[in-house]
Amino acid sequence: MLMDVSFSCECGETIETTVYVPEPNFMAEKNKDSGSDHWEEIYCDSCEKEHEVYVTNTFYAANCSIDNGDTEVSYGMPYYQDEEQEELSWVIESKSQIDTFHSQIQSVEKLLNADVDQDTKFSLLVMLHGHVVAAVEAYLASTFIHKVTNSEELTKKLVETDPTFSKRTFTLKEIFEKQENLKLTVATYLKDLIFHDLKKVKPMYKDVFGHDFGDISWLFQAILIRHHCVHRAGLDKEGNKVEISDTSVLDLVSKSIELINAVEEKANKIDESSDWPF
Repeated sequence: MLMDVSFSCECGETIETTVYVPEPNFMAEKNKDSGSDHWEEIYCDSCEKEHEVYVTNTFYAANCSIDNGDTEVSYGMPYYQDEEQEELSWVIESKSQIDTFHSQIQSVEKLLNADVDQDTKFSLLVMLHGHVVAAVEAYLASTFIHKVTNSEELTKKLVETDPTFSKRTFTLKEIFEKQENLKLTVATYLKDLIFHDLKKVKPMYKDVFGHDFGDISWLFQAILIRHHCVHRAGLDKEGNKVEISDTSVLDLVSKSIELINAVEEKANKIDESSDWPF
């Protein structure tokens, strides 16, 4: 990812440049453990002074500072380069989120009927459990991004209710560029946040969509199990197999379908505004 930054050199020259932003640590379970950082040297063309710019990034936000700690830095939201922007642009425009989810879930139900030996069956269940959770996360993220980025009203609600996003500093470049870049700015923030911090999704859907998930403790438990599936192939920290069975996967599938269908019903009632930019 990249980020536009600007600051004043000691010589009085205003420096405007672009710096690299590292991806957060997606293997982390908590925001406090997701931090990644990057140092970059920026030179002033007027006095040739070298400035060391320090960039950090977590699930919640990216930050930028100068090594001396006294220089005020203005910076915008991180944004993706061409290929990554194409992916986000597809999410913004696509209306196939629910079809994709149901297709992924149907694959799980078919694979559960595969005739395999007991050891292979456990490995299969580990993969299927993680697949269901990933399908839920993908639907919730892509649906939220699609609806918010295509609605002025929902974008305003996001700014008003999300403390991190509302405090972001936008560069003049971001403000005056074409509206698609404004959508990408919002989409980039939401993608990094929602895909890797599902606890944030429930209040965001309630504050912005007016939709309450209700009790989804089962989903948070499924995410904890998924962590063992992804990091230790289905073993807990003591080396014991986690409890996954055909029944548990089918139960997860059933609850996931119920959750997603309720969200889809609400999402269909949201009028997608076409009056960008706001």
